[in-house]
Amino acid sequence: MELVTLTKEEFLNFSLTNKYTSFFQTPYWGEIKSKNGWNAHYLGLKDKEKKIAATLLLSKKIKFFKTMYYAPRGFLLDYEDEKIITEFTKKIKEYLKENDALFLKINPYLDYQQHDFDGNIIENTAKKDFMNLMKKLGYKHMGFYINQDNKKDLEPRWISVLDLKDKSLDDLLKNMRSSTKWRINNSRKNCLKIIEATEDNLIEFKKLMKHTSERREFIDRPLSYYQNMFKILNEHNLVKVLLVEINFKELKDNSLETLEKNKEKLKTLSTSNNKKKEGQIKEIKLEQERLEEKIKVLEETINTNGEKKIIAGGWYMLYGHEIIYLFGASYKDFMKYNSQYLLQYEMIKYAKENGYDAFNFYGIDGNFNKDSKDYGLFDFKRGFNACVHELVGEFDLIISKNYYYLYNIAFTCYKKIKNLFN
Repeated sequence: MELVTLTKEEFLNFSLTNKYTSFFQTPYWGEIKSKNGWNAHYLGLKDKEKKIAATLLLSKKIKFFKTMYYAPRGFLLDYEDEKIITEFTKKIKEYLKENDALFLKINPYLDYQQHDFDGNIIENTAKKDFMNLMKKLGYKHMGFYINQDNKKDLEPRWISVLDLKDKSLDDLLKNMRSSTKWRINNSRKNCLKIIEATEDNLIEFKKLMKHTSERREFIDRPLSYYQNMFKILNEHNLVKVLLVEINFKELKDNSLETLEKNKEKLKTLSTSNNKKKEGQIKEIKLEQERLEEKIKVLEETINTNGEKKIIAGGWYMLYGHEIIYLFGASYKDFMKYNSQYLLQYEMIKYAKENGYDAFNFYGIDGNFNKDSKDYGLFDFKRGFNACVHELVGEFDLIISKNYYYLYNIAFTCYKKIKNLFN
């Protein structure tokens, strides 16, 4: 077997056929990361003329140290074949030694163990043989984080995925939680409009992300990051960024129209002597009070925000067999209009109509206790009938042990100093 350098086209063709592929393992991701100081390497393992494994490696020189390598969501190979994993690791290790490597980080797109719908572990499903093999081959496992607040991995270890294969759209809707279906239906009554973002209005998505990052306490990226990523991926039809716009004026006009109809209905019922109508009259009067309050709130909202406003958005990656809901954002004050439910349903519908096998809601917390901080995010995704996937996590393949030890000390000190000034 021979380790060879692949062209971008060769690597892309292999990536598309591999079971464990993701958009992170594409030349496009390599191009995006190259804008942020990384170098991309496309390597493949050939058995005679047949490619049996491949990976994108990203590399970056660390000041005062050697070079860090990273295989995002790699490797692309058969994880059930011990011989291939062993041979690929051997060849990769040789390549890294020849190229001034400090260490290689990988986080395979591979389940560690199975969970049921509520997140409970299904016994005897853990990939212990795989973990033992990785240890034997010299990989250092970086741990099984549970809570997002303790997350050290570069990508989520816990994800939530809706299986679309062999299911109709009706089947998918039927299997959603009743409250989720209600919110999807309710969103359609709220004068919401889905707009596909372009480079020109990507700033609206950035505004949403800034608000959401402050609300949920995570670090957001600069506008240039989103613009660069969008430009590269959009050229290859690998991304959709959707915005939800609400028309407050239309919603107010609809409410006024309903209020007038209720007044006419009440007038008709009031002239009747039928005692059975008393319940209906009471119900209509309560509805009128709700409508009047709603109209008052909408008038105040229009005065503050204008007649229309972008209130939510989603960033979706389209690659291989799945669509990944990579980023989601919304303004807290307008979450009652259920815009995120409409977004996800429409993209699930799009995924089904375009032949994708899975809709990946991506990162969740691994703590499924109802009192946990991020339980709501997990429960929102679970409402669509998405299932928990626990991935194997991150591994470091250490090439230069002494430098690696010093690097970890320096990096720990850097993080502590940085936190003091945040």
